Amino acid sequence: MTKRTDLGRVPTGIANLDAVLGGGLPKGSVTVVCGSPGSGKTTLAQQMCFRNATPQSRALIFNTLSEPTAKTLRHLQQFSFFDLAKLDGALQFVDLGVMLRSKGLAAATALVMEHVKKAKPTVVVIDSFKVFDDLAQSKEELRKFSYEIAVNLMAWEATSLLIGEYGPAEYQSNPLFSIVDGLMVLSQRESLGENQRFLTVVKMRGTDHSREDHPFLIDAQGIEVFAPRVALRREPAPDGPQARCKTFIARLDEILGPGIPWGSSLLISGVAGTGKTMLSLEFVYRGALAGERGVLFSFEESEQRLRAAAIGMGWDLDREIARGMLEIVFIPQPDIMVEAHLLMMQRRIEAMRARRVVIDSVSVFLHKVVDPQLVREKVFHLCSIVQNAGAVGFFPTDVPYGSLQVSRFGVEETVVDGVIILSSTEEGMERERYIEVYKLRNTAHLKGRHNMVIGEGGVSVFPRYGDDLRAAGPPPALDAATRLGTGVPGLDALLGGGLLKRSVTLVSGSAGIGKSTVGLQFLLEGAARGEPGLYVSLEEGPEQLLASAEALGLPLRAAVDAGLIEIIYVTREHLRAGQFLTALADRLEAIGAKRAVLDAVTQMQTEHMVRSEFRHMLHKLMVRFKSLGLTSLLTLEAPSLSSTERVTDEGFSPIADNLLMLRYRALDGGLTPTLVVVKTRGTDHERGTHLVSIARGGLRVGALVAP
Repeated sequence: MTKRTDLGRVPTGIANLDAVLGGGLPKGSVTVVCGSPGSGKTTLAQQMCFRNATPQSRALIFNTLSEPTAKTLRHLQQFSFFDLAKLDGALQFVDLGVMLRSKGLAAATALVMEHVKKAKPTVVVIDSFKVFDDLAQSKEELRKFSYEIAVNLMAWEATSLLIGEYGPAEYQSNPLFSIVDGLMVLSQRESLGENQRFLTVVKMRGTDHSREDHPFLIDAQGIEVFAPRVALRREPAPDGPQARCKTFIARLDEILGPGIPWGSSLLISGVAGTGKTMLSLEFVYRGALAGERGVLFSFEESEQRLRAAAIGMGWDLDREIARGMLEIVFIPQPDIMVEAHLLMMQRRIEAMRARRVVIDSVSVFLHKVVDPQLVREKVFHLCSIVQNAGAVGFFPTDVPYGSLQVSRFGVEETVVDGVIILSSTEEGMERERYIEVYKLRNTAHLKGRHNMVIGEGGVSVFPRYGDDLRAAGPPPALDAATRLGTGVPGLDALLGGGLLKRSVTLVSGSAGIGKSTVGLQFLLEGAARGEPGLYVSLEEGPEQLLASAEALGLPLRAAVDAGLIEIIYVTREHLRAGQFLTALADRLEAIGAKRAVLDAVTQMQTEHMVRSEFRHMLHKLMVRFKSLGLTSLLTLEAPSLSSTERVTDEGFSPIADNLLMLRYRALDGGLTPTLVVVKTRGTDHERGTHLVSIARGGLRVGALVAP
């Protein structure tokens, strides 16, 4: 098999053009660069010459009957690639105009080759070559002249650019195009609502070049070609276990499970006002505090507005920007150039070595793109930039009000690694925010919607029903070797010696029968043994509870003052189940509680919560209590003063280890409070009906009532 010979390449010095060409221009090739006036042909050729011009590798630029050299040099001085020190040494301008006007093509050919033999250049430019078409007497003469020029330039191994204002009709009729090795076409047309320049490599012998139209820009640095399809190649993800990114946003990491794999991009989806920008801004800010650099590209909010928002949250964003840990890049919406800014983002991310990237918002960045397939491609480029940098990207996107779409264009979610949906619903007279991890590849995340609040300090997430990954399995078994006293005289004997450690007890009772008193006595019994307890009231305020306890001679105030019992009061109007249960679990851990009372749990069911959801919520709460080693007691309001057919109307019985039923019974012409132990898990309990009395010292269980 014959080994393929690589002829070598000459770099163009034009950003991304070498990638389009498959590595640069082949050495010794002759390429026609054509296009309409003002399309950038001359600038492209001159930029390549200045890039390659050195004392050992010279460049020659032949001007024909176009602009004089002096005018050309004045024009060139506006570009950063212009280097005066290279003129007349490494780079030479030769004016063919006088020779062409006076002696014709043959003399011009001789002059070109004379300079080529003398300088032995690496790069040769003839601008404009189309002048020779006008001076040739026939096609045969033009063909002969073009052939001689091309062959002689190749013989001297010069890589040559022939500049001309050729049109598509001439590609077939002009003999020049059958001789040359390459053809690059520069054009201008409207695209995405703007008049843009495009470069197309129509042919380049011996190369696997890109054949697509690539937009380019001419600015003070010269020409820059925007070719993300060839310049942005996605590197393969590493094999094996993936390292994970933590957001460090309050409780968000709990619902994200082990964390976000580095190299992932997440779509942050939601309608306006759901908190996408604040969540994303905090993501890069918390990362900066943790030593992970971040950059936020904003197409909606200016840097000043984002800084002001950070101040409102109590964040010192300016400090992180000043010490180089965070950067905000603002591009106004009218200035967006998708191809150009894709490559700009790549450069900024690489230069900063950013580990956290925000594109806010991707829907605005791509607002001029109408083809869904093109949207998919550009989102893929964004994801590739993030993956190649080993970063994590947040891509906020607006979705239309009232739609069921996950994204603005309907295709982004198929490209990204994860989708987080932010939503808000009107509950009562207030609007509540929610967050949901809709999708996250290779990650065991928590399902469902979780309450989210934006306030001083930033975003706070309240995992659904206080759930987390640690409590995802079955609850711990009851401690059959340890029993806790209830503090209610006569009750422990009915329970076989007290409540098993980590058990859950439901006390179902009629109005005013003493349910709250049972709860207080349960906590006071623990306080007497040095066991901290938490009392959560959904009906009575702390002062009312303290007053009621004092009336019964119960030392509640002393226990509170000693820090052994803490009372939390939550009104129904301000109760948000997700927030409440998460905050409750946090408080239980903070005080090291061993006992907990939730009084009255039925008040937690709001008008927006269906019964099955309420039962599920209580089940998750009980699992959390057990995982914390708590022994808990919950009180429920019975629907009837005396009926004993059902302990509750809500179907809560299965979640409890112990069921106590307090009901009134008609005795001696009046209503007498009674107690029945309906259920005790793991204990052979007393099943009879016992009289109950409430006096100084609290509630006590008395004699058995005759059947």
